[in-house]
Amino acid sequence: MSDVFDDTLKAAAESFFLLPDAEWVTYVPRSGASRRIRAVVTRSEWLPLPGAEGGSQPPMDVLVKNDAAAGIASETVDTGGDRIEVAPNVNEPPAMFRIVELVNHDAGLMLLKVQG
Repeated sequence: MSDVFDDTLKAAAESFFLLPDAEWVTYVPRSGASRRIRAVVTRSEWLPLPGAEGGSQPPMDVLVKNDAAAGIASETVDTGGDRIEVAPNVNEPPAMFRIVELVNHDAGLMLLKVQG
């Protein structure tokens, strides 16, 4: 049986990824084939500590469609095992980030925390 509220959330998610801020990322599950999906990425500003060298990229929030074909199905996310290839900063080459947390999800969208 279809839930009207869930159907509304799914329909709203469709148009969300047509916005100019949406970008292509590559979802790399621990098992299975990787695929390109649309996402809205919120990048954290990263300022290394004075005198520190190197370090990992700061965590980012990645909003994707909660959908097995056009995004990622929330019930299949493997935190610590699945990865997303995304540019650390706009106009930079993509890098691999681990999905470390499923922050929130509903029938249409899912918010992930990724860490390099």
